[in-house]
Formats: sequence, structure tokens, C-alpha cells
Amino acid sequence: MDNQTEKVPHNEKQPAQNDTLLTNRAQGGVALAWFVLTGATVGLLVGALEAAFLSFSPRPATLLEPDVHSMIWFVAPLAGLVLFGLVGSALGLVAARQRRSRHIWSTVLIATLAGCAAAYLASAVYLHPVRQGDLISLRNLAIPLVGFVIGFGCALLLARIIRSRVSSVAAFETARPLRYWALALLLTGITCVVGVAVGPADPRSLSQLAQTSVPLRVHSPNLVLITLDTVRADHVSAYGYHRPTTPNLDRWAARGVLFENAIAPSPWTLTTHASIFTGLLPHQHGANWLVPLDTSVRTLAEILHLNGYETAGFTSNLYYGQAGWGMQQGFEVYRDDSGSRQHNLAMTMASRGLLQPLYQHLVRYDLLDRRKAEEVNRDVRRWFYRRSNRPFFLFINYFDAHDPYLTGTAYDTRFGRISRSAIWQVNSIDGVRARGPLPPADQEALIAGYDNCLAYLDQQLDQLLRLLASSPAWEDTIVIITSDHGEAFGEHGRYGHGWTVGREVLRVPLVFVGRGVPAGLRISHLARLRELFPTILELALGERVPLQHVSLRRFWTPGFQADPHHAFVISETMDNSPRVEPATRMCISLMTPQWHYLQDRHGRVELYRWPSDPEEKTNLADSPEYDATAEQLREFLRATVQHSIRPWRGAVYLFALDRPGYSFLREVAFTPLLRPPTSFRDFRLGASQAYFPADAPSSRRPVPSDEDLMKSLPYR
Repeated sequence: MDNQTEKVPHNEKQPAQNDTLLTNRAQGGVALAWFVLTGATVGLLVGALEAAFLSFSPRPATLLEPDVHSMIWFVAPLAGLVLFGLVGSALGLVAARQRRSRHIWSTVLIATLAGCAAAYLASAVYLHPVRQGDLISLRNLAIPLVGFVIGFGCALLLARIIRSRVSSVAAFETARPLRYWALALLLTGITCVVGVAVGPADPRSLSQLAQTSVPLRVHSPNLVLITLDTVRADHVSAYGYHRPTTPNLDRWAARGVLFENAIAPSPWTLTTHASIFTGLLPHQHGANWLVPLDTSVRTLAEILHLNGYETAGFTSNLYYGQAGWGMQQGFEVYRDDSGSRQHNLAMTMASRGLLQPLYQHLVRYDLLDRRKAEEVNRDVRRWFYRRSNRPFFLFINYFDAHDPYLTGTAYDTRFGRISRSAIWQVNSIDGVRARGPLPPADQEALIAGYDNCLAYLDQQLDQLLRLLASSPAWEDTIVIITSDHGEAFGEHGRYGHGWTVGREVLRVPLVFVGRGVPAGLRISHLARLRELFPTILELALGERVPLQHVSLRRFWTPGFQADPHHAFVISETMDNSPRVEPATRMCISLMTPQWHYLQDRHGRVELYRWPSDPEEKTNLADSPEYDATAEQLREFLRATVQHSIRPWRGAVYLFALDRPGYSFLREVAFTPLLRPPTSFRDFRLGASQAYFPADAPSSRRPVPSDEDLMKSLPYR
């Protein structure tokens, strides 16, 4: 019995086991807290670095300025804190269950966080100019993978060096430092949340614009220009569409002038707006997929501001409405998406790589930072009640009709529900030539979704116009409602816009209503949308500028007689977008009262008699009997463009005039400037811009040569 080990009563072993269990749990809790706080700290630092990068690096690099706001300094660190905190939590949960070798897990944590940080920052820098839809590719996916491997390997090497001097196990032995660490992170997180919550809500002020002493004429009208992004005319009920998509716009149009054949100078946003703001064609102002509007060109807002107008712009276009594309020139107040919380969040890699894809797959196939018309109206309303007593020029661009054609619940079934299948298929087509038409059900759902968006937009447009009409300033206000381009739904094998110059993407609504505008007038003549530039200036400045004969107001002026020699419209587009397949062509078109002539840089020609074939289904260029007509239109187009006002800031657009064995630009470079044919003697594209030289302090008086040029225009 003496050699036998004395047994310990069961009730005496239990307290020791409980103490050990409690100790393990306490250490596990400390380990979890340490992992979470470490991850959150790394994420905070990574987010701060990303905020610095986004604040000083335009996206893409050709932007004039970054498309983020100071809000990014709160949004990016907060996003990083949450994302990396989750990574730390995942590793901490595993480490907390381990009773031994927690120093190994701490090393794994540091290495993993370092790898994730390297992958995150590498992706943020490398993929910064890449649009959301182009992120998924083998090359783009390799960037974060390589970054992770490098970061992870370097961290392991560094940990091995440090481990011999400092024991990582010590991090788990006390919880006291964690309290201060957690408090610091909590305060930082609260600061970020408060910064996001109370971030900028007022429009960005561009008060650095110099004021002018040029007096306005008595009773100069207020001018409101509204562009309904991506709205094609033949889907507006006032233009004969079979669905009542725009009953409110129809009523407003009945109180003014409606142009039945207004043609855009380009089939996408930036180039058309640049042409509206400058009166120039794309080959003259030079703006394209990768080049902002040249700052040396006078814009509508700039000229009006120099003449005493208060100028304000509001746009919700996510792609080319940002100030960095030159759209803000001349605006004292300009509000784009750069100041919104959603957009700043969407620009972070946490959103682009994780949150946005999850949102599209699990919630709805849309962009996180899309601003609805009601949000734009709220911004306009805030500005409208704070404006000065000066006459104002107000520009608004709504984005609600743009793909993927999704709207609020009150309108998403107005004419039918758009299917996810249709959205996905069109997104994969992405405006380039389709392998074939969509199935009938998807085609019908796609158009129904688009029409739903028009109905919602019409309701919001009516609310805005009612706001303006409720003000005493309405009696001196002229409103212009139009679109920058239309939208293709399988015509000529294409969907979307920007890639071709077919009538479905060029014909847009155009309505004038307000002071001095006759009611109930419909004008069937061809109208150039870029002539809104001289029109608005003539309405604002009157006899001070010789633009009466190039203003669209001439169409409703008593005694107007159309000049058949000047009834034509030229439109241009180019194919250097990284999203477009190589088969897409540079195109230029000439539309006359009878013909629509299209040509690409490979010499392929299309010819349509659009009055009898409005959908342009029959290409008459394939018939030998129309060869003479096509050749006549080609020469007319070539000579007119060659005689256009210089400089040509976007000569690349003119590659569309090339054909096999012939280079238009080479001929122009080595051939003296030709006089145009007699049928359009002295007419020069963009002549109205020549009246406002960029180096002049104001538009009070033209230089003599420009004044002579304007007087020489053949309008009578």
C-alpha cells in the first residue's frame, strides 16, 4: 500500500481543470482580439494609402483631375478597416482554438495581412484605370496573386528575423495593451463613420472663376438645358411611340416647340456634350474615349459666365459626366458623382473587387454609385433656393435611361419586367456586334426595362419643371430638353451606343418651352444638336453676337425659309475604346433631308433613304444604280469637313474618311485648302465658335477677322 500512488479525489481535480479551461479560453479571447485589431489596423493603413493614391491620380490617367472627393479620406480607410478586420477575424477564430504554437499563427497572420495588403494596393494601382466590367481577365487576376505572394514571402522572412529577438507569444500574455489599441481603432472608426455620414452634400463650388463686369441686357432670360442621357426619340410618346412612356414631357412639349428630326453629332455622351457646349464637331474639339475636352475651347457656361450669368451644372453620368473630363468649364457650381458617398466607396478596391460583384449577383445588376433623378433633383432644389438674383444658366444631365435599364420598384413593371437573362446577355455583348439577335422574350424584356426607365425619368423631369414653374423667375426662363444620343436594340446587329452612327443612336428628342417660345409647334426640318451652342448664346446675348442665322430659333421665326444647301448634319465616332473589339470601325455620317450616308475607315459605305426607311433596313449602297448618289454625298462630306474651322484637335476622327488606297489627312496635309462646292459656298463647320477666341478676356467684342468671318456666313 505504501508503494501505491495515493488517488486524488475527483472533487479536488475538477477546480484545476476548470482553471486550465478558463485560462485557455481567456488566452483564446486575447488571441482573437489581437488578430482582429491587427487586421483592422493594417486595413486602416492600407485604406489611407489608397485614399492618397485616389486623391492624386486621375482615373484614367487622361482625366484632368481625380473623380473622387475629400470624402475618400474617410471612405477608403473605413472600407479597409472592415475588410482586413474580417481577414484578421477569420484567422483569429482558428488561432483561438489552438492551445499551442500560437506564435506560429501570429506569424501566419502577419504574413497573410502583408500579402493581402500587397495584393490590394497592387490591384488598386494597376487596375485603377480599368472599368468595372473589364476587371475579370487572366492578366488582371494575376496582379493581386503576384502581389500576395511577394507580400507574404517578404513578411515571413522578416518575421523569422524578428522572432529571434522578440517573442510573439508575449502578445497573448496580456490583454492590457489591447484596450488602448482597441480604443484608438474605435475612435478612428467612429471618425470615419461620422465623416461619411456628414460628408459633402452641397454642390462643389468652382468659385475661382473670375467675375466679369460685362453688363447683361435688360431681362436676359434664365436658360435651363436638360439632357436625358441615352433617350432615343422614337421611344418618346410625343414622337409617336406606341407606349405612353413620357406623358408629362408630352404635355410640356405641347406648350412649346418640338423638333422631330434633331440629330446628335456623336452617338455617345462626352463627344455630344462637348459639341453642344462648343458648337464644334468631334474632330474639332478632340474629346474622345481617352481625351478630355480641351480647356482652350470656350464653352457655353464659360461664355455665359463671362457675360454675367450665374452658372450651375448637375450630372449623374458615372462615366463621362465627371469634372475631370472638362465638363465643368465655366460653371460656378458643378455637382457630379465625385462628391457622393456611393461613388467614393465604389472607387475603392474593396468595392470594385468584392462589394460591387456581390451586389450585382445577389441584389441587382447595377452600379453601387448610380445616382437617381430624384437625387439630382434634390441637389438642384438646394441650389435653386440659394442662387443669386442674377440670370442663371442651369445644366442638368439625367442618367436613368442608361443600361442596365433598372429603376425603382414603382416603375420596374410599368411596361413589363426586365429579365436578368436579358441584362446579362446585353452586358456580354457590350455594344459590339452580336453573334445573333437576342431571343424574342429577352428582346421584349430589354425594351420593357428601358421604357420603364423612361417613365420614371418622365415623372422626375415633371417634378423639376414644376419646381421651376413655381418660381417667379419662370416668366423669364427658357427650358431646352434633349438627349445626348439614343440606344440600339439590335438594329444593324448592335446593342447600346457609341459604336456606330445609325439613326437609332443619332436621332434624339429636342423640345423648347418658355419665354418667347411659340406653343404647339412641331418642326420637321433636320436640326443639328450642336447648334444649341449658338442658339443658347443668341437667346442670352441677343444682338451682341451675330448668331441669329445659325440659331435654332430661326426655325420658328416668322418668315423663315429653309435653305436646302445647308440642310445637312454630320456625325462622327471612333473606335479607340478599350472595351470595343477590333472589328468595330471609325464611322462618319452625312444626313440630308433625303439621304443618310455612312462611311468607315475601311471604305465600307451604307446609304439609306431614311424618310421612307426610318429604321434603315435597306442599304442602297449595294445597288449600282445608287453609286452616283453615294459618290456625290461622299464628295460633299469630304469637302465640307476639309473646309471646317481649324485647329483640328481630334484629327483621328477623320480616319473614317479614308478608304483603300486613299488617306484623307494625307491629302489635306499636302494639298492647299480647297474651296467647297458652290452649293455650300462659304459655309464652315464650327464658325460660331470662332467668335469666342480662347485668349480673349471676355466675349464682349470679337477680333476683326472673326467678325468678318461671321458676317460672311451665307445665311439670309
